[in-house]
Amino acid sequence: MTDRFAKLSANEKRLSMMVAALVVVAMVLFIGLRCKDALDLLDETIASQELALIDFAHYAALAGPVDEAYGAMAQQHSSEWTQEEIHDRLRTEIARLSLRDAPAASKPGELLVDIRSWPVGALDDSGEDYRTYQIKFRTEPAHINNLAQFLERLQQSPQALRVDYLELLRQPQSTVVTADLRVTRTVIGKGAAPAPPDAQPAAPVEPPRTGNLLTNAGFAEWDAQASSAPGWSANDATLSTEEELANGGGTALSVQAQGANAELYQVQDLRAGATYTVSFVARSSGAAHMRIVDESTGVALQGAAPLVAGPAAYRYRFQFTAPGTGDTPVAMRAPSIVIADSGGVLVIDDVVLEEAGG
Repeated sequence: MTDRFAKLSANEKRLSMMVAALVVVAMVLFIGLRCKDALDLLDETIASQELALIDFAHYAALAGPVDEAYGAMAQQHSSEWTQEEIHDRLRTEIARLSLRDAPAASKPGELLVDIRSWPVGALDDSGEDYRTYQIKFRTEPAHINNLAQFLERLQQSPQALRVDYLELLRQPQSTVVTADLRVTRTVIGKGAAPAPPDAQPAAPVEPPRTGNLLTNAGFAEWDAQASSAPGWSANDATLSTEEELANGGGTALSVQAQGANAELYQVQDLRAGATYTVSFVARSSGAAHMRIVDESTGVALQGAAPLVAGPAAYRYRFQFTAPGTGDTPVAMRAPSIVIADSGGVLVIDDVVLEEAGG
């Protein structure tokens, strides 16, 4: 190469050096642009994670008030009520809201609106842990301001009422209107709070179980021959151990899905009507979610929680209420973690299940 370069003319040498310089500059620019793209991608990832942290912090701050509001509403519901009981309670609530004042009234002048007929409504069982009861009724002629106040009270009722249909009728030259309404009440099913005390037989209350209720919660126990973690069950999944998950070390469990909707779970006998908290650290390569399943029926409680997919590990915390009433034991898969896609991998550690307040 040196001899060949030496034989070149001066112009050829200059041209060769310019071409070589251009190649070097092009390579530097190419590498620099690739590095800039990688840095921009990292900046975008950091920004998205910061937004996610802000959202999570916001949701965590709202968790307390939301739980309190839900608990207050759940006291108005029961999965054990018959259609007749729901109808009677709904009729009583609507009649209460039709009063001008909160105390009972018997004189027509003490009513916001007068409702004289109560046809039987229709009950719809969605099969998804709640039922809806719909009733149609007509008010007697009343001032429009009274009807507006009555509608506002319906929307604010703790019985979760919804006005699905409203038609106002007015005679010519009249100052009063008649309203045809269709009102729906949503009755919470599984996971709801127990019925009010006056609707339950007296029974001794079992004290809350304290501490972590799970077996082998940190996956320190491992059966190498069976490739399984004692206390845990898996469907369509291969289990193995992994070290140093983001929670500070120790042995974690790696779950690789061999089919769609692979599952890792542990069955626990929980107190019906009691509230529990489940938390864990997990890293998921794809779509996955945590749920709570009634072992006897195979039905999951409403509100499956998705897990974040990506290379980072996250700590999750959820709260649920065991279905049923009377503090009787109920077998639940708590938690049940589902990997949606075949080949997906979930690494989990530090699982805790405890009764709230325990």
